[in-house]
Amino acid sequence: MIAAVKALAKALFGKIAGELEWIVLLAVAGVAAYFYADGRRVRADRADIQHAAELICAGAGENFAASSDQEKDASGKLVTVQHARGALCQRVVVDLSSFKARTNEATAATLAKALADHDARQGADTNAARAAAEAARDASERMEAADAQAEKTNRVDAGWFAAVNGVAGLRAPPR
Repeated sequence: MIAAVKALAKALFGKIAGELEWIVLLAVAGVAAYFYADGRRVRADRADIQHAAELICAGAGENFAASSDQEKDASGKLVTVQHARGALCQRVVVDLSSFKARTNEATAATLAKALADHDARQGADTNAARAAAEAARDASERMEAADAQAEKTNRVDAGWFAAVNGVAGLRAPPR
């Protein structure tokens, strides 16, 4: 069995050895075709990315192209500064991004304060409503007691009028 495999391998290698130049040429051509196709995909991806960068820069109000301008150096002297492609746009986009983050933080703080103020007002209103309900209940009880007293004596006096004023939410008359 081993001898048969060896004989088959020797016969196969003998056939391949004669055509080895063509096989190597086909392998090199296949690799070259793969790299060519992959290079086209890479160039297409790069063009898409560059187009997206140009759109972002246009939206930010800055040019994507390389540029130069006059700026003052540390000593106050005007110098020409060369900016790489996309450098100025990157600064503008970073500034816009930090502005958005600061705005979001300020908005969140404002909303949190408004919510806390609302909760405080609502708590104060609840306490005031509770106090008013208790005062109305107490005034009603005083009125019932004053009515009972007036019915016993068949007379209304200053206490009865004070109880009526209390039910109406008014203060008692001065004595």
